Amino acid sequence: MSRIETEVRRLRGLVEKRRFSEALAVAAALRLEVPENRDILYLLAVSQRYLGRIADALATSAQFEALHPDYGRLFQERGHCLRTVGEAKAAIAAYEHAVALNQTLAASWNALTDLYGALGDTKQAELAAANARRLVNLPPAVVSATNVLSEGDIYGAEDMVRRHLLTHPDDIEAMRLLARIGVRLEIFDDAEFLLESVLVFQADYHAARFEYAGVLIQRHKFALARVQAERLLALDPDNRDYCIALANAWVGLGRHEEALQIYQKLASKSPLAADLHLSIGHALKTLGRQAAAGHTGGRPASPVFRAGKGARRPLRVRRIVCLLRTRQRAEEAR
Repeated sequence: MSRIETEVRRLRGLVEKRRFSEALAVAAALRLEVPENRDILYLLAVSQRYLGRIADALATSAQFEALHPDYGRLFQERGHCLRTVGEAKAAIAAYEHAVALNQTLAASWNALTDLYGALGDTKQAELAAANARRLVNLPPAVVSATNVLSEGDIYGAEDMVRRHLLTHPDDIEAMRLLARIGVRLEIFDDAEFLLESVLVFQADYHAARFEYAGVLIQRHKFALARVQAERLLALDPDNRDYCIALANAWVGLGRHEEALQIYQKLASKSPLAADLHLSIGHALKTLGRQAAAGHTGGRPASPVFRAGKGARRPLRVRRIVCLLRTRQRAEEAR
């Protein structure tokens, strides 16, 4: 372990012990040596906030964002600062950004529950509360692995969730998470198998079915993807993501007219959505309507279908899950 790593560990210990004045001094000194270190910037902002130096903490978070824009805890910390000074709407925006990057940030979900409730937005408050409850009910190993994945350590997350599945092979949330990791690594065959398995165990898991449709598209299994998308749309006909999944499946099947109708319907509701206009332009050009395609704006682009031909690194739980699926089907047949 390097000297900087040792000092960061000491700094984290000071924050955990709420010795914020000492932590601030250590963080400020370390920042001079390694000004782009993510952990140091985060702990510096935390210390500044707890010491009441909100303006300094917000300034640190702005510099932090320029260096690490995908770090969810940064935006959670900004939300805490803004909430402290009574900027409720700005705090909500920061917390929403935080959970979009890292769904395991319970403090952000709880804050959103309170803030939306105070504004009278019952629907959003209930949604945030449901996400907070879901975190509580997830196995700690899945929460930890999801957090590690959100913070950029994909192989660390894979190792954690795979070890968890070896001892809890029927954990559908762990299967779903490992499938997401498989997609990131372009191991689409294992991702397909895992999501298919989730649906064997829980057929009404709509989020998993949507992800399954996406993986089927990546594997060029467009007919199967169309079936999954249509099944989802039967439950929620106006869901934009489900509509796009179906349109992408139609594109893969060469049914560009059907895809075009979906894209145009969505674009009529969201006229500024550039991605939809690009898809419309692609469909029109494919159908030989170049003049109309020229009015959609931008350069047309088709959905990206990848077969996952990169370096393959099996996720290594297929045999266990396969045995569970066989047992599940045997029980259902009784």
